[in-house]
Amino acid sequence: MKKSGSLLFLLVAVLSLAASPAWARPTVVIDAGHGGHDRGGVPGDRYPEKVYTLDVARRLQARLAEMGYRTMMTRRGDYFVGLDQRCYVANSMRDAIFVSIHFNSAPREGASGIETYYYSRRSGSLASAVHRSVVRGTGSEDRRVRARGFYVIRNTRCPAILVEGGFLTNRSEGARIAGSGAYRQRLADSIARGIRSRY
Repeated sequence: MKKSGSLLFLLVAVLSLAASPAWARPTVVIDAGHGGHDRGGVPGDRYPEKVYTLDVARRLQARLAEMGYRTMMTRRGDYFVGLDQRCYVANSMRDAIFVSIHFNSAPREGASGIETYYYSRRSGSLASAVHRSVVRGTGSEDRRVRARGFYVIRNTRCPAILVEGGFLTNRSEGARIAGSGAYRQRLADSIARGIRSRY
């Protein structure tokens, strides 16, 4: 009886150790930028940013779930969510990271490429890891990792980044983002790999 009890204890301990890396992973709060009456981008854009941020966010959620991460989305459909509400979702989670998905726009049509932003110093390594993965995975121009005070990353207590996944105002890049589900999947997969390389 004593021997079987010891074996049971050992089995439970081994299973616990095997499962602990997955349990130790943070919850990933995925923030699809804009939504509802907030179209995103600039007036006159051919493509509504809110549509593509949500599509990439859904793809990222599915990929991270396959990889064993817990996830939470700040919006799941085409409706408006205020900036305070987005931060509240992240701040209400224990052991979380926050990834905000956006696409860029510029007055100059030639502007293209990937930018990744962070605010707090402890978010810098996550921003760098995701940025490297996205630039490598998409083959897009590297517009660098930058420290900025955007509201959703400044007011989120956990590690938080904002990914600009390309310029919708660039004729070729915008057409690739809007016209290719495979490209948006590659973008989501690259973000997921960047997260996994850090957590």
